[in-house]
Amino acid sequence: MSDFLHIKISRLFYQDKHLVSDIDLEVQKGERILIVGATGTGKSSLLNTLNLMNQNYNGEILFESKAITQYHPHVLRSRIVMVMQEPWLGEGTVQDVLDEALAYHAIKHKDLSDRDRQIRGLMKSFQLSEDYLSKKADQLSGGEKQRIALIRVLQLRPEILLLDEISSALDQKTSGIISDCIFQNFPGTVIAISHDPLWHDRWQRSWIISDGIIKDNREAK
Repeated sequence: MSDFLHIKISRLFYQDKHLVSDIDLEVQKGERILIVGATGTGKSSLLNTLNLMNQNYNGEILFESKAITQYHPHVLRSRIVMVMQEPWLGEGTVQDVLDEALAYHAIKHKDLSDRDRQIRGLMKSFQLSEDYLSKKADQLSGGEKQRIALIRVLQLRPEILLLDEISSALDQKTSGIISDCIFQNFPGTVIAISHDPLWHDRWQRSWIISDGIIKDNREAK
């Protein structure tokens, strides 16, 4: 059994609707995994179980051999982080958005002494000038917001990055920039829902949900 992430769920559901049965999946560090399935089959519900955003399941999820329910949610979500299709950044400046994460006690144990250098590097990788730090977050375009949302979580140096259709509303150029930054520079595990053809060949593995069951394909292309 993987001591990194082990998903063992007998039943995944949403309200009164049964979604998936008998999930038994092991994840290794650094894997790139795509969740595939028709609308309503439980893709987002499964993704959201991994950092306790969704608790509508029977079973257990172990992260580093410890049930995720035993972690404080803020601690867990600083290590297994989610980026949504339409991220909320707030109304302050981009610098305010990035600094907000430092207020959480959950990340006090992390060495972020070179955080400023890291943020500058991330801004450059995502093709955003440092001038963006003084811009109002609510005045950014959709593609700019998505890149800032990624920088906000990547500065925490998470072990797992969860992505829910983050490129679906982006132009191909921005989608390509984000894809390159994640897959070339992020060393951790990526688990995602995506229909973006620009990301198609990036995945090492897919989880295919159909008819209430999940199939693990380790050679997703």
